[in-house]
Amino acid sequence: MSSLRVFVLLPRALDAARWQERFARGEAPDVTPYGYHFAEEAGALVSFSRPTVTSGGLLGVADKVVKRLLGFDIRHAWNNRRALLGADYDVIWTHTEYEHLGIAALRALLRKDGPPVIAQSVWLIDVWPRLSDLKKSLYRYLLGRSAVATFHSPDNKAVADELGFQLPCEVVLFGISLDSFPLRAPNLKFDASRPVRVLALGNDRHRDWSTLFEAIGGRPDFELRVGSSVWPRRFSADNVHVGAMTQDEVRAAYAWADCAVVPLKENLHASGITAILEAVALGVPVVATLTGGLLAYFAADAVTYVDPGDAQSLRDAIKASAKDPSGALGRAVCAQRQMADRDLTTRGFAMRHVRLSERLRANSGGNCGN
Repeated sequence: MSSLRVFVLLPRALDAARWQERFARGEAPDVTPYGYHFAEEAGALVSFSRPTVTSGGLLGVADKVVKRLLGFDIRHAWNNRRALLGADYDVIWTHTEYEHLGIAALRALLRKDGPPVIAQSVWLIDVWPRLSDLKKSLYRYLLGRSAVATFHSPDNKAVADELGFQLPCEVVLFGISLDSFPLRAPNLKFDASRPVRVLALGNDRHRDWSTLFEAIGGRPDFELRVGSSVWPRRFSADNVHVGAMTQDEVRAAYAWADCAVVPLKENLHASGITAILEAVALGVPVVATLTGGLLAYFAADAVTYVDPGDAQSLRDAIKASAKDPSGALGRAVCAQRQMADRDLTTRGFAMRHVRLSERLRANSGGNCGN
């Protein structure tokens, strides 16, 4: 069979060529966004979308308003229409609902089809209850124009199945780059004469900074470093240090930390999984909120889980991790084993897309056009 020809519609601001330059400078985790280039190891031919520049002036305002009103990016799809509507590719990969809903809307408006779309969604199911009936009907119709819906979490898939979308739904587990976060054997040396060193990273909308601050903010027996651009300013204390971090600073912070904490609000999309995977790869014990389907990635013998919104349990779990270094070491080793077994890397993520795409091609008898 001929090589699988893949077109990846990245989010509008991402430029694969510039991303590669950033990777060379140590500013990006993979050679390409999300490591989709690893599909080439399986013989796939991978091409990436051209970025869409957000214009200034009235055109830029109109662009943002339309995107916000629709909830997806039809202009970005239009700018890449040749690849999305033509016959040059066997399959289209998308990274979020902003992209795949845009493709479906473009095809519906132009009354044209194209290669089958793997419609990967991140936040769609979380926001579904808050959508208007009109948007729900529109999104159902647009989703039905894709070949398969994919999610990073079984919780997302379970709700999608209940909603009865008119296409197959599958879980595709996420992964991180071992090029930038190579496996490091856990080596825990907690010093009881100093505060417990806690690291928390992330900008996701479902980070529960309030519960984390309630748990250890202002407590001298803990030192908290936060790498985030969305940490609320009102959560200020002498033992809390907040600031954006470069990739080198992130790795150094993991080496500093006694444990990594991923506090989360209830969600369905495996929020926080990138930070958890980075900590696991670098051998740091993890305390995380049990929500979003994280058990599909790591069992409770690998990550210490606490209930959402429970500051006392979160504080106790962090303290227990420091006071029991042998137990924390065992969990860190177990987490790395599970990471390897499930191939929770960007390479594994790309290969899961390849296998799904090959199934689509086989089911279409070798002709992947809609």
